Order: sequence, then structure tokens, then C-alpha cells
Amino acid sequence: MTSTGWADAQSIDDVLERMATIEAALPSEDGVATFNRMYQQVTRLVDVAIDQGRFGAGPFLGRLDVHFANLFFDAYAADLDGREVNDAWAPLFDNRRKPRTHPIQFALAGMNAHICHDLPSAVVLTCRELGVDPVDDSPEHVDFSTTNSVLEEAADEIKSWFSNGVVARLDEIGGRLDDGFAMFGIHVARAGAWQVAQMLWDLADNPRLDAMFRGNLGRGVGLASRGILI
Repeated sequence: MTSTGWADAQSIDDVLERMATIEAALPSEDGVATFNRMYQQVTRLVDVAIDQGRFGAGPFLGRLDVHFANLFFDAYAADLDGREVNDAWAPLFDNRRKPRTHPIQFALAGMNAHICHDLPSAVVLTCRELGVDPVDDSPEHVDFSTTNSVLEEAADEIKSWFSNGVVARLDEIGGRLDDGFAMFGIHVARAGAWQVAQMLWDLADNPRLDAMFRGNLGRGVGLASRGILI
């Protein structure tokens, strides 16, 4: 597979199709495949929640999901083309075949890059597209926070993927599964991502500071991911 014609996804159906393509292209033990498999299931659950009318701010969540996923696809396409992957994603792509790495480490490194680095940019892109501001307690912010409940529904199922088979019998590994998911703190990370989005929104008129802030954000997130993958 090459990234020629790898255009941005335009809908959640497009997103799921691209995730299925990535899944088919990579061996199951690949660290990027591990993250993609988890992300694919979360995206399905968010899509179902949108169809069920659990969100009230019009198209915001659907468009956010698309912009968000495209940032992961950008990193994937860069790696596929032999181009430099951004600092936040580089640890996962650089270490995707690292021996003696538990799958949960790959999943957490991907979550760290995607939530802490990509999500703020996706919020800004979505707000610009829809002509709304990322304001606390706005309908958009309420929907953004409501997504946490969807992620909670996915957590036990996803954690079970990493605790099947031989590793499930190892108390040490089992402890790492629980500790890893608890330590990451998805709610806290997503709340922080909203605040970072507000900062990016305010920096829009100052390209120099915007670039400095984004650069430092990417390096900081990348450093954390390298720690996860030790």
C-alpha cells in the first residue's frame, strides 16, 4: 500500500474504511496496528452514539471525529512515504517492532500522541469549520465531555484484548494493564486537550508563538511516549 491518493477522510465511514485498510496492511503484532485496532473500535462506538442522538451540538462531534482521525492518518502516511513523522508520533512509529514490548504500551503511546497532541488541533479545525469558539460549557464542550462516557464503555472491552492468553496468567502483567489504563487518565488528558485547544485558538493571530507552542507540545508529548515504551 502506498499513500498516493491518500486524501483526507470526509466522513466517519471514510475513517473506518481507512482504519480497515491499515489493519489489513499491517501484521497484528505491529505497534501501530495495535493502536489502530483500538482506535477503530472506539470510533465505531462514537459513530453509534452519534446515530443514537447522544450528542446535542449538531455536527460538531462527527466533524471532530473526522478531523481527529485525519491527523493520525497524516502520521501514518508520512511513515509510509519515508517522510519524517512528527515528534509526538515518532516514538510509536520508531518502536513499533520493539521486542519485549507489551501491546498495552503501544496502545498507550498512541493514545498519548493522539489525545495530547492531535486532539487540540482537531478541536481548533472543527471550530473553524463550523464557525464556533471552543468555549467552556458551550454545547460543543458539553458534547466533547460527553464522549468520555463512550470511552468508558469501551475501556473494559479494550482492556480485555490485552489480558487474553498467556499474559492473563501473569500477575505482573495484569497489574500493568490496570495501572497503565488508570495512570493515563483519559478524562484528564481530554480535559487538558480542550484547554490546549483554547490556547491554540488564542494564538491564531500570532503565527510565531503558535509555531513555538506547537513545536514544544509535540516534543513534550513525544518524550512522554518514549517513557511509555521503555
